[in-house]
Amino acid sequence: MSGQSSLRCGAALRRVLVPLFVLAAAFGGSIVSAQQAPKGVRNPAPAQTQTVFQTITSTGPLNAIYIGEDLAAQIAHVGDAAEEIYPPGTMPGDYGTFLLINGTLYSSDFQNHGGTASSSIGTYTAFTPVSQSAVTGAGTSASPYAITTVVSVGTTGLSITQVDSYVVGQETYRTDVTVTNASGAAVSAIMFRAFDCYLGGSDSGYGMVSGTGPGCTQNPNNVPAGRIEQIVPLNGGNDYYESGYDAVWTWIGTHAAFPNTCDCTVLEDNGSGISWNITVPAGGSVTRSNLTVFSPLGNQPLFMTKTADAANASAGGADGYTITITNPNGAAATLNSISDTLPAGFTYTPGSTTGATTADPTIAAGTLTWGGPIAVAPGGTASLHFGVTVSSTPGTYTNQASADAGADTVAGTGPTAPVTVGGGGGGGPPAAIPAPTLSEGMLAALILILLAAGVFAGRRARN
Repeated sequence: MSGQSSLRCGAALRRVLVPLFVLAAAFGGSIVSAQQAPKGVRNPAPAQTQTVFQTITSTGPLNAIYIGEDLAAQIAHVGDAAEEIYPPGTMPGDYGTFLLINGTLYSSDFQNHGGTASSSIGTYTAFTPVSQSAVTGAGTSASPYAITTVVSVGTTGLSITQVDSYVVGQETYRTDVTVTNASGAAVSAIMFRAFDCYLGGSDSGYGMVSGTGPGCTQNPNNVPAGRIEQIVPLNGGNDYYESGYDAVWTWIGTHAAFPNTCDCTVLEDNGSGISWNITVPAGGSVTRSNLTVFSPLGNQPLFMTKTADAANASAGGADGYTITITNPNGAAATLNSISDTLPAGFTYTPGSTTGATTADPTIAAGTLTWGGPIAVAPGGTASLHFGVTVSSTPGTYTNQASADAGADTVAGTGPTAPVTVGGGGGGGPPAAIPAPTLSEGMLAALILILLAAGVFAGRRARN
């Protein structure tokens, strides 16, 4: 792969200089938490076993995104001398995708990265690389740079297709992880995405949580706003964790979903992660997505949520949705547009929009778009509600919302707000059963039978 040999040579030299145990933080020289295990980086793996990777390069501000054929990643930010994931100089680093199935943990293969501090994960089975594309796209919003990586998940019958994409000029990149089940039975699993922070050349920091997206920060709870490194989920229902890097790896090794806690005010050698409980139907697939944020100024993505008025609806009946956009930053944001892609068979109810705007959206190929400007105050929200007519075809439907805020990144919802459409009137009252009808002949016969029964009963009474 072009440039990979020279990168490995440079990485090997830098790894010699990585300390075995980081004693002081860059933010003020405080001692790293003594409760964590000593941090070490093992010797480089043999060249023939080191993980192959592809690289998205650009003018930045994320000027290099390294994606391994095992789904792991390393990131470089313009102006920083070292990469943002531990160990610096290792491509890819300790940022991976994990899948827990029936007590077996499947993982990015950290032990073949040439350097790692992830031993607390414990026993895992490495994903088996299947394919990895070259970089595609033009780096624009309409055509992001992208790398598509496919792995198999042991002998489970599952495979993962991971798409990592970047739009030049943004301080975030996106990861979409699709788990496909070729087996004959549904599979329940926990999916993890987690990293060991090396924020701005420092192996120590504080924590933060925005929505359900944890991160490593220069200041406690990112107050005042400063350098951040954050993982932001684009699907609802996730759990999160920010703690010492070793605690994050150890938790994954316990085979449990993350505990939704943050060491936000503790200065430590930290890491962050998110997890989802998923069920992949037989012959089907499930996708979970996230943004990874690197901002020297502490700018966080605006995040969106979407809810349905009713989780169940009659076929062809009415329902509605509420979209909410939250601004976690200390400066106001302006939405240029809000968009929502309706499920197949769903239609917008004209004149139903209320909230941040009352104008009807433009509609193109099932996508509703409301124009701005719509202001979102610092730490505030903006929301709108609209009505729909649901599909006449029974099934469970999700849809997703997105927004454009210019230079501010907006984390869309991903597929969410499920609505189950029932057949034949859904959950309404049962249809009336038509009364049986009798022909004239049948009616006459019934009368004769009743008369005969009456005569017989009368004779028995007299006797």
